[in-house]
Amino acid sequence: MKKLMGVFVLIVFLMSVTSAFAESRGSVILQDTLYGTITGAIIGTAAIVFTEEPEDNLDYIAYGAATGAIVGTVFGVYESTALVQIEDGETKVAMPTIRTNIKKRDGKTAVETKADVVRVNF
Repeated sequence: MKKLMGVFVLIVFLMSVTSAFAESRGSVILQDTLYGTITGAIIGTAAIVFTEEPEDNLDYIAYGAATGAIVGTVFGVYESTALVQIEDGETKVAMPTIRTNIKKRDGKTAVETKADVVRVNF
C-alpha cells in the first residue's frame, strides 16, 4: 500500500511540474510522453481484470506504460511541429499540427481550427 501511495504522489507531482513549464517544444513532448505513460499504465492495469490469473499478468502494466510512452512521444513530436520553421537562418519544413477549439459566445457555439503554417524564433 505504501508503494502504491508513493507512486500516486510521484505521478501527481510530475503532472504539476510539467504544467509549470513554458510551452516549448521539449515541454510539449515531455508532457505528452508523461500522459501517454500514465494512460498506458492505467489501460494495462484494466486489462489485468480480464485475465484468468491476474497476479501472473502484472507485466501488462509495464507493457501498457511502455506503449503509452512511445505513442505519447510520437504524438508530442507531431503536436509541436509547424509547417515551416525558421530558426538561426535555417528553414525546416514539416507537417503542421491542426488544433480545434470549441468556444461558446453569446449562447452560440463556434468551432475554431488553427494550424501553425510559419513559426519564426527570434
